[in-house]
Amino acid sequence: MLIKLLKSLLTSFLSIMPMIIIVILLAVLPINNGISTVNLSGYDYFGLFFGAFLLIVGLAVFQTGTFQGLTKVGQYMGNSLSRQPKFFIIVVFSFLLGALITCAEPSIIIVASQIEINTFLLIGSIAVGVGVFVVIGVVRITQHASLKVWYLFFYLIVFLLVCLIAIDDTSRQFLPFIFDAGGITTGSATVPFILSLGTGIAIARGKHPHEDSFGLVGMASIGPIITMTILLLANRSGFDPYAIQLPAPYADAGGIFGDILHALLPSGLTHLGSLIEVGMALAPILAIFFIYELIYIKLPKAEITKLMTGFAMSYIGLVIFLTGVGAIMSPFGTRVGVALGEINSDWLIIGICFVIGLVTIVCEPAVHVLTTQINEASDGYIKKSTILGALSIGVGLAIGLSAMRSIFNFNIMYIIVPGYFLSLALMFVTPNLYTAMAFDAGGTASGPMSVSFVLPMIIGMTHSRHDLPTESVAYYTQSFGVVALIAMFPILTVQLLGVYLQVKKLIQLRVTRGVTTDPNDAQIIHF
Repeated sequence: MLIKLLKSLLTSFLSIMPMIIIVILLAVLPINNGISTVNLSGYDYFGLFFGAFLLIVGLAVFQTGTFQGLTKVGQYMGNSLSRQPKFFIIVVFSFLLGALITCAEPSIIIVASQIEINTFLLIGSIAVGVGVFVVIGVVRITQHASLKVWYLFFYLIVFLLVCLIAIDDTSRQFLPFIFDAGGITTGSATVPFILSLGTGIAIARGKHPHEDSFGLVGMASIGPIITMTILLLANRSGFDPYAIQLPAPYADAGGIFGDILHALLPSGLTHLGSLIEVGMALAPILAIFFIYELIYIKLPKAEITKLMTGFAMSYIGLVIFLTGVGAIMSPFGTRVGVALGEINSDWLIIGICFVIGLVTIVCEPAVHVLTTQINEASDGYIKKSTILGALSIGVGLAIGLSAMRSIFNFNIMYIIVPGYFLSLALMFVTPNLYTAMAFDAGGTASGPMSVSFVLPMIIGMTHSRHDLPTESVAYYTQSFGVVALIAMFPILTVQLLGVYLQVKKLIQLRVTRGVTTDPNDAQIIHF
């Protein structure tokens, strides 16, 4: 386990530091009319590096625990459920696990703390959506149904519901956040678990194990969009498009540690602190698994001990990570956004945000899990660097367009509708494996770093540009939607990559046939 922890520390260091370096470069380089973009004091540098330390350690411990705890639970449950003769048992436990693992997702907990929507209502709605669509995805695998047809059908339902939202002036302002709900669902907790659950079922009962191993994460991302839409339709007057919490910057080192204690410890019923929140998120998963394990799996005590150790590490790591995010990284994201908003050149802002997008994807822990599984499923044919390159371009475009939308304030549906239309159209010319990987990649790309740094950055930029005495800022319209775009663009780029590699393969095959075939081979020889 020590070796795994050290590897996770290295991976986390390489993931988090590029973002820290970008912040430092913005503070050092005179790119804004000869002056630096972000002004950092000595206390700020201390806070930045201490926050990076918390994120690196927390992420490493969480990932190590996840692979020994949450991922193992997914594999055991997937293998066992695939052999269940009772369909009812498959449905019930798939739903419970899908819903409960969502409650442990760092991205959802981070977003819930930033907005003025009831935390339990928000997380509950998203969890129900994930649970239902995990069941749908599991049923699809066991019934050997076409993933492309199911994606097409459910996205048609999504856009029909969106039309109902769009006809109301107030409700339509929440459309960016509704699509964000699908992106924040899948991150460092849910992706390893859902991937391992899908892989376990696909190997046991899938018609095409390699193809069926993917697609479940993408399917799970649809559920929250639908449930949040239904929630908004049922309670149109219960949400305020102007209500949002902006992280308050600290003044000195004492302020940093005060914010850390505030993020860590509970203070009243509305703020439970990461110590309580993480415990409440992980405890139900443990309870459901052990009930199922006692009845159906019956693991040896040594394996139970390993699982408990993994869950303990997941708890400690997630507490450290969320504390660092809430106390330090989110406020820094807001400060960077405010500073970017003060740059005179709009296109320079968009270019900087594009570069931040290229780096952000490397910071997402779940992306490394997905690229490893893709590499293994393709027997090494699809390189990790190839997938990361496609994802980086997609996320760079997403954050660049989000900055453009924040500056010029245009409707996100002008991007979302054509983007998903093109994504769904590409399915008909993209190999099945790449379609499944693409929709999984979309859900995976929008993880905790996107939510903890990029989203506050765009909110800060909007605040800097539009929060004037004569103008009210509708943050849900102008800032939210960045996570949705981060989730959408990789679907496009990975499918385009699949089409490119397929065409390249056909050309190579034709060239090979031309080299090995002689014109005289077609002649008929009479004896």
